[in-house]
Amino acid sequence: MTARGPERDRVPADRARTLRVRRGYLLVSGIDYFADMLLTVTSVLLLQSLGMSSGAVFALIAAVWIVEGVSEIPTGVLADLLGRRTSVAISFALRSIGYGALFFSGSVQVAVAGVLLSAFGGTFASGALEAWAVDETGTRDPRGLDRLFAQGKIAENSGLVLGTLTGATLGMLDLALPQVVAGAACALACVLSLLLMTGREEPDRTRGALTPRLRSSVGEVVTGTRLTLRGDRVLIALILATASLWLFRGIPGVQWTVVYEDLVGGNLLVLGAMRSVGSLLEIPLLGWTLRLQGRRASARRTVIVTASAVGASALACAAVVREPALSVVCYVCFSTAFGLCMPGVRAAMNERIDSGHRATVLSVASLFNSVFTGGGLVVTGLAVGDLGSAALAWPLAAAGFGAVGLCVASLATRPPPAPPTEVPAGTSTQGPQEVPAP
Repeated sequence: MTARGPERDRVPADRARTLRVRRGYLLVSGIDYFADMLLTVTSVLLLQSLGMSSGAVFALIAAVWIVEGVSEIPTGVLADLLGRRTSVAISFALRSIGYGALFFSGSVQVAVAGVLLSAFGGTFASGALEAWAVDETGTRDPRGLDRLFAQGKIAENSGLVLGTLTGATLGMLDLALPQVVAGAACALACVLSLLLMTGREEPDRTRGALTPRLRSSVGEVVTGTRLTLRGDRVLIALILATASLWLFRGIPGVQWTVVYEDLVGGNLLVLGAMRSVGSLLEIPLLGWTLRLQGRRASARRTVIVTASAVGASALACAAVVREPALSVVCYVCFSTAFGLCMPGVRAAMNERIDSGHRATVLSVASLFNSVFTGGGLVVTGLAVGDLGSAALAWPLAAAGFGAVGLCVASLATRPPPAPPTEVPAGTSTQGPQEVPAP
């Protein structure tokens, strides 16, 4: 039958809301990555210029991951309690202050405080922004989620490229200058998130004092998270495997600026261009994967398997080849491959999470990402000793990246568990019972 009256009017309204949510998600995500990537070329160099040793830099970056990890659950609770829009706005406000502290710092202590405050602030948005977008657009169409995260990755890459090149250009003037621009970008994102992140998932603020509500919310979140994880072993395996991927991406991610600085003659623009090429390549490749998913149901598995195998081979080659140009090309291939893995993995995780606890479960996933990467970087720093030494760390990271990628591909294509069947009120859930004779 053809929809009539209010039902017919609701369809265009839903589409308009979905389009508005998508645009808001893409815009905020793009600015988020623009702000973060302003620092990617200059941050390690700035810390070294303040007198930090290679071991101290490794330890600080590991501390960033650990701070993010231990903060994920409390900030996830607050996101579900206060509302995702408020949580995202708090995130950008704290990061704006942290980046400003880095810019105005003349000492290692202030710089470290700014880095850690920015890391803490980032956890307020790590699950909330994604959960808001998924809940507002719906999860009934798996291809819709793949499309949402692929488009989000394109927006993130656009911000990444612009942020990296802008930060490299500003860094040629002053290594601390990108920090203040990053702070201004976060302040803008804070305002935009308050304006754009509207919808159905606003919290009920009429239920009394904050402390009882917080206690009740913590209990609900713990129960919901436990039931979600206990009832879906594939989700647990996905969370752990994805955390391992982040670890094997994080090791070369700490070292790349120092490894390649001498090879490119210390030119920050060349370093920025090198970091941006992979993200530029991802944009058309992500468009191709979207078209492939429209034709083949197994496309998600194919993309992840291919990307992880190519990425592992490329990272191993980047560590052992002696030709600088070839090493740079290999590293670009590795960073591109990692980016191509993520949309399918994120979509697979969201398909298996209950909407009511989405922000918290995503925060659990981020917690594992942070703990795995932070602990791995501490061990790597002790084993490597020198930020510029990639001969040992990168081949090991390549082997882990390839092996875990194959595991993730298998997990990401398993169908989500069927939702529980609702039983009408007054209907017995037990078997047929004997009816006594009158």
